[in-house]
Amino acid sequence: MMNLFDNKYIAHRGLHDGRLIPENSLLAFEKALERNYSIEFDITISKDNQIMVFHDEGLYRLCGIKENIEDMNYSFLKELKLYESSEKIPLFKEVLDLVNGKIPLIIEIKNHKNIGILENKLMNLLQNYKGKYLICSFEKSILSWFKKNKPNLKRGLIFESSPKKFQKYNKTLFLYKYYKIKADFISLDYKLLNSTIYDFCKKNSLELITWTIKNKEDYKKVDLKVDAVIFENIIL
Repeated sequence: MMNLFDNKYIAHRGLHDGRLIPENSLLAFEKALERNYSIEFDITISKDNQIMVFHDEGLYRLCGIKENIEDMNYSFLKELKLYESSEKIPLFKEVLDLVNGKIPLIIEIKNHKNIGILENKLMNLLQNYKGKYLICSFEKSILSWFKKNKPNLKRGLIFESSPKKFQKYNKTLFLYKYYKIKADFISLDYKLLNSTIYDFCKKNSLELITWTIKNKEDYKKVDLKVDAVIFENIIL
């Protein structure tokens, strides 16, 4: 699937830059569009079931509000500013309207309550979308929903390296999740590119994305090992 993309460069949460071009903002996505990068971004759901583009469970880091995004209605969320910028939390639909098929989308679904509501609404919004997109998540429950309800949709499993004392269980957990959801591609923490998980992916001809590359030196190390690179803080 990844080799169908126009390029292998994926801007992590858009081409953000500090606090004035915040992550997961329409401005960050516009900046990625200008360079023809694909974009990776996160979606979650508001209390009144609007799909929002936002990474964290809580609003404090980006908006200075001590509330969780899932506990607030869209009417409240739409007034919040990201950092000190004039950017606001986008609706997923606003991102679709902005991108309009010009670049591929990597849509990461964050952990949320009531699995199925966000997913159904997401598929309705994507029904008539003409651009390329991929769905991915860390969460087995979310990817299992797509396996059951949208079996023809490409599913990506995101997997990260465990804390040091649990690293011996990395591959066991990875294989458990992989075989449960039968992922079509893997989005792999770059720390695992010299692991038996990486070897398994290559042996089984799985398309591979890696994340998050933050300097040119790391990019050179991973470039030939993967099909696409999620990056930030650099221009590739």
